[in-house]
Amino acid sequence: MVEDMYLKQQQKQGEEGLGKFKNCLAVCNITDHTAKLQRELEVSLGLLVSELNEDPAWKGKVISFGDLPDGQPQPLLHSIQGDDLKSKCEFMMRTLRIKSNKSVDYRTVCDLILEVVENENLKAEQMIKKVFVLTDCIGFFNCTSKTLYEAKQSKLEELEASGYDARPLPHILLWDISNWKYPHSEEHHPGVTLMSGVNNNLIKSFMDNGGEIGPRQVMEAAIADKEFQTFSVVD
Repeated sequence: MVEDMYLKQQQKQGEEGLGKFKNCLAVCNITDHTAKLQRELEVSLGLLVSELNEDPAWKGKVISFGDLPDGQPQPLLHSIQGDDLKSKCEFMMRTLRIKSNKSVDYRTVCDLILEVVENENLKAEQMIKKVFVLTDCIGFFNCTSKTLYEAKQSKLEELEASGYDARPLPHILLWDISNWKYPHSEEHHPGVTLMSGVNNNLIKSFMDNGGEIGPRQVMEAAIADKEFQTFSVVD
């Protein structure tokens, strides 16, 4: 299914000129506790997002977390290695693992993105617009819509104080894929979406909508199966 969606997105990019994932970046948070199915989903979606990004500064890139000497997780930007889909997936499985289960400070992810922007002298239109954090929530268990929003605001204030205009910082989608059913999402603060749960319809919606996903898309995915197609809505 992932290969089919990848080919479909490539075709869309050819037809539309610009793909929906043009300015997107995936954060894959794979731990020793991540189940095999969820680990494969993280790698697959992370690889798809990286391949569908068109800007040379971001294409083929993915963020994971390494361990600092004090055990704190440190975001790392990887260039995905491999000659084909299989070898790239194997590279990600080997590389994107973290031993620490300490809470991640999302501001460090912003720092890493802004470091690339500065080093590559990127223009505003080349800035990452969406960050997809794919996780089983280990390391992100303290993250809520409020804490992520506050982390973004704190980083903006810090940058503005130093004279750097980083508006807008990327939209965050924190997707807890640990539960293979009962998807739901929350959008309590601007620029932050929390989503939990996963099924095939939700993955398809995520890809078809370029990562634009919220309560409406979750509801549509929930009723997309054939058994619901005979239902009628009566007002």
